[in-house]
Amino acid sequence: MINKIIPFIAGLLFTLQSCSKWENESVSKGETWSFVVFSDPQDGYGIYSLLAENISRINPIPKVAICCGDIMANSANEVEWLNFIKCSRPILDNMPLLIARGNHDGNDPASETILRQYGQITGKNFYYTYRENDAFFIILDTEIKGEEQAILGDELKWLKYQLDSATVESSIVHIFLFMHRPLYPQGLHKGENLHNADSLHQIFLRHKKIRAIFAGHDHMYNKYIKEGEIYITTGGAGGVLYSGYGGDYHHFTKVSFFRDTLQINIKTIGIFNEVVEDFNI
Repeated sequence: MINKIIPFIAGLLFTLQSCSKWENESVSKGETWSFVVFSDPQDGYGIYSLLAENISRINPIPKVAICCGDIMANSANEVEWLNFIKCSRPILDNMPLLIARGNHDGNDPASETILRQYGQITGKNFYYTYRENDAFFIILDTEIKGEEQAILGDELKWLKYQLDSATVESSIVHIFLFMHRPLYPQGLHKGENLHNADSLHQIFLRHKKIRAIFAGHDHMYNKYIKEGEIYITTGGAGGVLYSGYGGDYHHFTKVSFFRDTLQINIKTIGIFNEVVEDFNI
């Protein structure tokens, strides 16, 4: 048993040292601010707790965190919400936490009441915007009752208005979108595209400030590029992983900005604070 424990501890210490190294490198390379994205913690609270702690130790601390849904396994379950809030405390103590509604979070009146209460969503709708520095965040709702797995009706009109307005606003340099279901899933849900995925994709192509579109739903990491548009699935925050599609590791995604305003780096960071993916967009 001792022979097994010693290598594990050594590996853990090496990982923590590596973590410190990449954090220090971020500062030395001129990183000015960052945000983090994760999705689908569901009832994997042990994993999610580790990720939340990792997020809270990032230096400099991220400005905001976004969860792309599936807070819970069973909708309107107050106990699961309380567990999520407890595990999220390292995040909540340091930054705002924005939530996009997932299919497991429910769209019946009871589920919506609890989501508003614990998710601190105060507006009329579950789609909304957020501004941080020169970046504009659009949080979408793929779970509107009767319009599931799509962006339709009033939400689509609202989305077009937000994109058009942000495009002509000179103080906005970057646009990011967040939703639960991906336009083009690449894992277990491959083939279950949003019903209007192609028309949404064409809208996104017309807005050159869009840097990336984030989603969850598939419990994995995936970067899918279609005609230059970057779609990132980051569904590894605690739920049972989907294996066989690549990217089957628990993680959150960190998006970093630098003194050079056109430089953006994206990393996925695992439960031991190890960097798995690392690329610039």
